[in-house]
Amino acid sequence: MSATALTRRDLHFSSPAAELVVRQPLPAWPLMLLLVGFPLWWALGAAAFMPLILAGVMAVLMLARGGTVLVPGILPWAAFLVWVAAAGINLLSGASLLAYGQRSGILLAVGIFLLYVINARDSLPVRKVVYGLLAMWLAIVLLGITAIYFPDYRLTTPVGLILPDALLENPLVRNLVLPPLAEVQHPGGAPEAFNRPAAPFPYANSWGVMFAVLTPVACAAVALVRSPLAKALLVLGMAVSFWPALATSNRGMLVGLGAAVVYVVIRLAFRGRLAAAALGLAGMLLAGGTIVATGSLQEILDRQLYSDSTSGRLSLYRQTWQATLEQPLLGYGTPQLEETIGVSLGTQGYLWMLMFSYGLVGLGLFLYFLAGAVLRTWHTPSTVGLWLHSVPVAALVMVPFYGFDVMQLTAVFVVLALLLRGRYGAE
Repeated sequence: MSATALTRRDLHFSSPAAELVVRQPLPAWPLMLLLVGFPLWWALGAAAFMPLILAGVMAVLMLARGGTVLVPGILPWAAFLVWVAAAGINLLSGASLLAYGQRSGILLAVGIFLLYVINARDSLPVRKVVYGLLAMWLAIVLLGITAIYFPDYRLTTPVGLILPDALLENPLVRNLVLPPLAEVQHPGGAPEAFNRPAAPFPYANSWGVMFAVLTPVACAAVALVRSPLAKALLVLGMAVSFWPALATSNRGMLVGLGAAVVYVVIRLAFRGRLAAAALGLAGMLLAGGTIVATGSLQEILDRQLYSDSTSGRLSLYRQTWQATLEQPLLGYGTPQLEETIGVSLGTQGYLWMLMFSYGLVGLGLFLYFLAGAVLRTWHTPSTVGLWLHSVPVAALVMVPFYGFDVMQLTAVFVVLALLLRGRYGAE
């Protein structure tokens, strides 16, 4: 780096000697490999552990570079991780330990991603990160369309070929290393199967969560690109993306995405951007009309009629709450199977997993971090910033209903990193 290329941000003056230290920028490739390369990791059967490996790489790079910046809003996440570690004392079995370790690794990894993007401002500007997330959005849309045509197809991956049969008997492991394109459901009494796009995730609900948190990023990309042709292609892509999205029959996805759009429209209107707000409102009405006209709403209602998932969830939530009250501080470390109903308490929603696994304190710390980050970055100045700000808003709406795995959390935390570093002058 030449002397003329130095900026004030690149300099760190140590005290008392005021020694000049030039820190090399953190490279962009680990994050871009994670985001753009995720379909490859999925096709290899490595989607479950590559994010953890890349988080380790980022941690090593930050330690080697030194001078890591901590902006306000990060310490609540550190406190949450400490509480998660303490909750491990309540584990009951070796199997519970494995599940606890896997979830703890994910929570530590996304915290590293948050810290890395905050500190890699020179190599990871907003535009590059948004385009990386956009690449993932395009991948899930294309795979979702593929799943519509080939719902019964299941990939044979290199990792799946080398794993022993004993591990492959676990449904989750099997869906991770021998992933299906769609989640094919056969509820009793239904005249035909429900084929719900899932790839590159094990379940259709995971696809829906990712679509809801990444579609606002696609809207931010429309505002960022300079070419009118690129803008038009992105808008067309968003229209097409609702084809696989509606095929998932995800009610929570529609609620989360609707909350994000309503949030942006209202804030644009309060800023006097009436034309932009009207355009967003028109888009919402068009999407709503499409849901009704294509029969997607009826399909969602039909699936509810045969599966009755709402009443089943409510019963599970009640039992989860009652069990949590018996161990409210540290929880149980991980969801646990309830033999009487054949379903694990602490599932069917990320909020319930947090509450059951880490107690009411753990849940409170998580919500304090996420909601606090939203409030800290409330005054984001640009339209791009508003669309990005709607991502954690959508996440807050969806956490009671859907689980958030490593990539869903990664998308939210990478966006939060952009918002926090912009708010506190690191951008």
